[in-house]
Amino acid sequence: TNSGTASGFGKVLQVVSTYPDLAFTQTATASWTEVDSGLRVAITPQSATSTLFLSCNFMFGGNNTSNITHFKLYDITNSADINLATQGGSRTPMHGAARHVDTDLADVDNFQIEVQVSAANTNARTYGMYAKNESGTGVKQFFGGPVDIVALGIVKPMIRVMEVAA
Repeated sequence: TNSGTASGFGKVLQVVSTYPDLAFTQTATASWTEVDSGLRVAITPQSATSTLFLSCNFMFGGNNTSNITHFKLYDITNSADINLATQGGSRTPMHGAARHVDTDLADVDNFQIEVQVSAANTNARTYGMYAKNESGTGVKQFFGGPVDIVALGIVKPMIRVMEVAA
């Protein structure tokens, strides 16, 4: 028996998620921008000492361009980054990235990005998924691909926050 679990440590307090039916979305910006406001999840932590585990699953397509697309989960309520690396020098802090270079414009992959952060307080907050392109050129696709739509279809994204007791 895990004595920590018996005393409440590591106990899942709540799980909040959304699984929206979003349309094919395109973006081509060198600035961080929310991919789709429909892909937001709100939570009010039950304890200031708990840990929040955030994850986002989505389909992404590079559209046969060589620039990198960066992804991050973001605290929209507090306009705050969530647990990003600080040791990268001039590198872009992020939770994930992709460079799609392929002879097929329909090249897409399923992605999952995850992060954890202290709740810090019991104030309500909303999280979302943001992205930016390395150069701001070359449209990138989310949730589906632009061509060969019969073969590719479309994938519903999912974003989840799980609160775990300290």
